[in-house]
Amino acid sequence: MGERAVLLSVPQLQGRHVTPGGLASLERVARRGGTTSMELAFPGLAASAFTTLVTGVGANQHGILGTRYYDRERQEMVKAPIPDSAVEAPPVWRRLREAKPNARTMLWFPPTGIGGDVDFGAWLEGDGRLRTRPGPLGEELESRIGPFPMTSPGQEPQRLAANLWMLRSAALVIAENKPDLAIVRVPYMGQIARRYGPDGRQAGRAVRELEEGLAPFLDKLGKDVAVFAATETLVTPVNTVIRPNLVLRDLGLLELRASAGGGMEVDLEASAAFAVTDDQLCHIYLSERSQMGVVASAFASESLEGMAGVITSGRQKVLLGIDHPRTGDVVLVAQPDAWFAPDWWSTPKERPATDHLGLMRTSELGPTREDQVQGSLGGPPPGPDYLGVLVSSDPPSAAGPCAEHQVERLLLGLFSTTA
Repeated sequence: MGERAVLLSVPQLQGRHVTPGGLASLERVARRGGTTSMELAFPGLAASAFTTLVTGVGANQHGILGTRYYDRERQEMVKAPIPDSAVEAPPVWRRLREAKPNARTMLWFPPTGIGGDVDFGAWLEGDGRLRTRPGPLGEELESRIGPFPMTSPGQEPQRLAANLWMLRSAALVIAENKPDLAIVRVPYMGQIARRYGPDGRQAGRAVRELEEGLAPFLDKLGKDVAVFAATETLVTPVNTVIRPNLVLRDLGLLELRASAGGGMEVDLEASAAFAVTDDQLCHIYLSERSQMGVVASAFASESLEGMAGVITSGRQKVLLGIDHPRTGDVVLVAQPDAWFAPDWWSTPKERPATDHLGLMRTSELGPTREDQVQGSLGGPPPGPDYLGVLVSSDPPSAAGPCAEHQVERLLLGLFSTTA
């Protein structure tokens, strides 16, 4: 039993990857302890799932419904990286401090929890720039292992180089500062799955490429460190695009105005309804609830390909675990092979060059084009065998699948047994 712990949050991690021919370093961890299948949380979006991992509660309690949401009170969009102040449940590092006041904690490249009370932190701002806690740490790390790999405008991101930098820098901080709990997010396989699809040649190569950085990272951890690696999210291949804002525009509910940088943008104040798209989920916010029936009927139409569900009632939201004030008045769920695009423009001339409102989905390449999306995530699991995996250097405490929200309890339980 370790006296310190590292949790790896790994999008797209599956049991079949934990083999000598895949992520061999994790397979060695599993030989010390074990693996168990893991039921993934809904919504299965990066920020939602990561927050469930570190808080032990669902989106209806922690309030992070996806990688973006509309703040009704401030009338503005909030998008990843999401600040710690937006998380409405105590994360594991805070609860650890309550039980062990002198515990030192580390949070490395998370989608949420930015600015949280940890001793060591690193994240990317919306502009892709590196930020750390304490502030000088970033400059020190870059002087030792080189600058964080940035993306040139219009070029494919340096995804692998960036992930290897994340792991190398995390290993340095852990080795020299020995935090009691370190949470390190490793997004590479998920990034490749969304960009090129989860089942192709690129996805297979991504597993081997990730091992290049994961093996030395794990090798540098001492024997007194307990290791957990948990699936954060899983991606499905997609071939259908749904454009809710264009549907709302056709209904006369979405209003546009000229954008300062050219093209058209959504006028949030004047619109009777607008859609916040987030991979396979979409939240529609209404200024007049009397329009709910019209909106729901439009998306329930059999002619709209790719739709899995239209959620309007409080009971439905409770059953899905998304009953929270930030939830849209109407929630749309896509089929596993479909995703929601934000488009409100009907011609290339109308498409804005920038989106200061935060309604567009963006990547390191800028606003995402359809041809850059071959995989998506967020919807309910397409089948009972659609499971993640939890790898642990300690033997599993129980047989059978665990749920994503149980990982936080496993971590706290580890420290309670070593106190």
